[in-house]
Formats: sequence, structure tokens, C-alpha cells
Amino acid sequence: MNYFLKFIGFNFQKSLHVTLKKTSFAHSAVSLKNKCGSKGPPWRIMFFGNDDFSVKSLQMLTSKMRTQTLISKLDVVTTSKGNGMDVKSCAVEEKLDIYDWPVSKTLLDGNYDIGVVVSFGRLIPEEIIKCFPLGMINLHASLLPRWRGAAPIVYSILNGDLTSGVTIMKIQPRRFDIGEIVKQHSCTVGKDETANELKKKLAVMGGHLLVDCFKELTKTLKHAVPQPENGITYAPKVKKNLSLINWDISDSNLIYNKYRALCDLMPLTTNWHRIPVKLLKVCKYQAPNVETELKPGKLVYDKRKHKLFVKCGGKGGYVCIEKLRIPGHKTMSGEDFYNGFVYMKPDHECKFGD
Repeated sequence: MNYFLKFIGFNFQKSLHVTLKKTSFAHSAVSLKNKCGSKGPPWRIMFFGNDDFSVKSLQMLTSKMRTQTLISKLDVVTTSKGNGMDVKSCAVEEKLDIYDWPVSKTLLDGNYDIGVVVSFGRLIPEEIIKCFPLGMINLHASLLPRWRGAAPIVYSILNGDLTSGVTIMKIQPRRFDIGEIVKQHSCTVGKDETANELKKKLAVMGGHLLVDCFKELTKTLKHAVPQPENGITYAPKVKKNLSLINWDISDSNLIYNKYRALCDLMPLTTNWHRIPVKLLKVCKYQAPNVETELKPGKLVYDKRKHKLFVKCGGKGGYVCIEKLRIPGHKTMSGEDFYNGFVYMKPDHECKFGD
């Protein structure tokens, strides 16, 4: 009996010693990985993002980090003002470590495998890019090289693109959106789809593409290709003057596309007898039995449908004004504007524009 207990005790101690040894080895391996950098999944990621477009990607990456199979570490860099609060509040909710931009090399060196940038709006210095053994990648909301720049979704809708998509590219120093293409995915754009609707669609698509990218990251990065030299277009920051309507040269397609592109950012603007007018809801309009010689900007009221529409220039056509606002008045319908401001004017004065 005593011999049996001694034998059991010996085996238990031996088993315990082996277990502790394995645990110690595993701990050492993890420490070595953290010190020298990992060469395979799970990956250690520093995420750079600011606005609501970034949030969807951050959420999807976080869900993978929770399983510790594809991603082992996910920290966040964001700005402390404005749109950065979207990403910051998401990171707080997910209990991720958050760092304000700019970040130091000391924070990054040896602690991460790759940097991921999504709608960050800051040019990343070369010294920061070099802190990541695998470099940095950026999710961009267009099919590069089309619509390089700050507002690709707005300009895609503004120009009536029928196809859009997302691109994951390698980040290069000193210039935006010129890096090699890692992955791309395209989608169709609906004829009435607004920029905000497309933005939500591309945010989800981009998040999925990022996760897919990490499944075979080193292989995917290795097979990245340079951007084509043809088909390059630019999408600069949106300024207020983009909302102005020139009725003489703008046809109905252009004006409706401008409305779809800007309606969630700012209203389209025009003038009514030198009074600024904000057009809050605009749609294309098939106007039956109307004079074809109307001048651009001419206002016409459809008594049968109770709709106010405007003659467009360029290739022509009409747009319907559903809602608008002028200084000192509440938002009103096109019909109310016609009854209150247009009805009593002489015919030649019933027009928008200077």
C-alpha cells in the first residue's frame, strides 16, 4: 500500500514537473514572440481610424481578436477631437487599449506585426510605417486608382458611377493612396443610392475584406500588385461651393447626382431673386406637356400632381423640388413655396439663379 502511494506520488510529481515545464516553455515562447515579432497568426494589430466608416472594420476585427485564432492583439490609435469620438467610443465599449495620435516609435517597436488604417485622414510618417515588420495597410472606399483622396464615395456618386467598391492597399510614405493593391472587391451602385447609403454598404464590405486579408496575410501581401497608371481620378475634400447649382450648364442627371452625393452633408444651394435657397429634397422629374424652350432655372408648377419642378441646362431635363428652405422661414414643400413666393411673380421672374 505504501509502495503504491509512493508510486502514485512519484508519477504525480513527475506529471506536475512536466506540466510546469510545458507551461514555462509556452510562456517563454509567447514572451519571445512578443519580443521578436510573430511570423504567423494570430496577428498583433494597431488600428488607426477616426470616423463611423472605420467603426465597422474595428468591430469585425475585434470579434476575431476575441477568438485569439486570427488576431491576438488589437489596439487603437485615433484623434481626440471631432469624428474620432466614433472610433474612440467603440474602442471603449470593446475594452481595447486606446492611444491618441500622434504615437511614438517606442510604443510600436516590437509590439505589433502590422498597422491597419481605415478612414484616418492623416499622412503616416515613414518612421512609423517601418515600426511594423509587415508594414501598414489601408482600407480605401473606392476601386483604386479611381477616386484617390479624402472623399471617394461622394465623388463616385457625384459622377454617376454605376460601380464602386473597396481596396486594401499597402501604405507608402509621403503620399496618399498610391500603394500596391492587396485586395479589391466591387459592387453596383443603385440609380437612387445616396452617398451615405453607399458608405454603409462599403463599410461592411471593407470589414469583411480586411478579415479575409488576415487569413493568409503574408501570402496576400506578397502578391500585391502596383496600381494601374491609367484611370487615375481624384476626390479632394468636399467644400461648400460644391453644393452650388449652375442651372445654365447642369442637366437633370448632374443635379440629381449632386443631390445624392451631398444630401447627408449639406443641402444644394441656389438663389431666388438674390435670396439664398437651400434645396433639401430633390428628385428627377418627367414633365409632360411642357414647353421645350424654357430657360434653365425656370420654375414650373404641375397643378395635377401638385409638384414644383425646374428646367435644367446642359442636356436638359427637369428636377422636382420636394422640400426647401429660405432665410426667415421654416422648411416648406415645393407647393408651399410656389403658392407663397412664385405664384404672384411675372412669368419671366419665375426662375432660380442669378
